[in-house]
Amino acid sequence: MVIDDCTGVVLAGGKSSRFGSNKALVKLAGKPLVQYPCKVLDGLFSKNLLITNSPDQYNFLGWPTVADIYPGAGPLAGIHAALSAIVTPLIFVAGCDMPFLDRKLIVYLHSLATDFDAVVPHTVKGLEPLHAVYRRGTVEVIAENLKKGVFKLHDILSELKIREVGQDEIIANSATGLDSFRNINTMDDLKTNE
Repeated sequence: MVIDDCTGVVLAGGKSSRFGSNKALVKLAGKPLVQYPCKVLDGLFSKNLLITNSPDQYNFLGWPTVADIYPGAGPLAGIHAALSAIVTPLIFVAGCDMPFLDRKLIVYLHSLATDFDAVVPHTVKGLEPLHAVYRRGTVEVIAENLKKGVFKLHDILSELKIREVGQDEIIANSATGLDSFRNINTMDDLKTNE
């Protein structure tokens, strides 16, 4: 099954301040970290997009790239750049540091997007807006906030009509439970997941 009305988006524009270097390119089991989420989304969506301000570093992926329109404004700017560039009505967005994406869960989240601006998982750790589906029409709300200097993704969610997907619902509709949300933020995380 290939999804045509949604673009798979991976954000690789972060500063990786906790990691100390560009974590998208650090090797996990011999492969660049960014390759893991890209591989999952590659077979799932007919269109994919990498958000990065250094596209030459990612030529090996063979993905189209787009730079932030608001550089230095964090993941919200990455989502804005993706929504500004797509032709599909929806995006599924994930961070480059999420090597364990669950295809079944992504398909489920996409299936819920019909009447909402965003479909956002909610675990015991809180909302997971970097593993979510967004409607293209939300680009205006995001742009307004970026212009005002509001860069936190959580701050704009209250302005959107969102469908929260609770932890029990996530577990019931995934193949790997909550593993999809595990990310690599530090060298210790990397070593733990080798």
